[in-house]
Amino acid sequence: MKHTISISILALLFSINAFAQKAVYLTVKHKLGVNSFAFNQAATNDLGNNLSVTRIDYYMSNFAIIHDGGQILNLQDTVMVLAKGSKNVVRNLGTYDVTDVEGIKFSIGVPQKYNHTDPSLYGPLNPLSPQSPSMQWGWTAGYRFVAIEGKAGSNLTTNYQMHGLGDANYFSQTQMVPAIADGDDLYINLDADYTQAVKGINVTSGPIDHGVNATDLTVLQNFRDFVFSEGTGLTNSINSDANDHGISVYPNPSKGDIYIENSSSTSQVSSIEILDYTGKSLSKSKLQNATINKINIPFCGMHIIVLRTDAGEVITQKVLIE
Repeated sequence: MKHTISISILALLFSINAFAQKAVYLTVKHKLGVNSFAFNQAATNDLGNNLSVTRIDYYMSNFAIIHDGGQILNLQDTVMVLAKGSKNVVRNLGTYDVTDVEGIKFSIGVPQKYNHTDPSLYGPLNPLSPQSPSMQWGWTAGYRFVAIEGKAGSNLTTNYQMHGLGDANYFSQTQMVPAIADGDDLYINLDADYTQAVKGINVTSGPIDHGVNATDLTVLQNFRDFVFSEGTGLTNSINSDANDHGISVYPNPSKGDIYIENSSSTSQVSSIEILDYTGKSLSKSKLQNATINKINIPFCGMHIIVLRTDAGEVITQKVLIE
């Protein structure tokens, strides 16, 4: 009798533990002040400087999830995000035994362990691989942590460029942002206001500072202190992303065969990556330049399809394989 009770308790504990497994997503919505971000859009910073942004690229890394009463869960150091102004961020950080997520810790830039490595060592899907425009300054100096460029002045004719980097400038920050539940998924939603990236900087003077700890350092400090805040969220992006780009992924759910139909006249899907629900890559392949491509996923469960187009877009879609 005692043996039966013990087994029942263990089974109950296992079911509770399994139920607590949650996929945690990070979303970052790009902003310019109160407006959604757009390249070459007029805005002002706190000094009243007229400005626009023509480039905004940065790394996010060193993630830790704050959950269930202040517990800290440090993620693997290989979890990195390359955020680009051309695309809001929707990133699966993995699946963890958490119930409530109360906040997130992260750094802007690349950890020293990886900062001085050769970009050619990384595959094309890795954020540390060669980028265009380049995010790697050189093996000695390492990667650009943030690259922000644009135009300033009354007629937006003055160029400014700030590229922040350097191991000593790898700052950590904490954002206390309660995650939003969507089924078994938890979404940590951030807004990133890039007018705050140039807070206190007279961009109308045309600063061109690359790794010299001048206005480029101020940008990194602003990213630490002012750029990020609790956001309104992009929780539907991982499901609507493909349709928004004229791409259909069906059937969903599926028995294993998935069709990717591209009706866009501006870009073609060039590669596909299959992730499991923990974010682990299961397969990568190139796709033929065809209207409809067929793939097979021989693994049951929830998966994430990552599509990359020849225009440089990254598109995500959840699919269930029964």
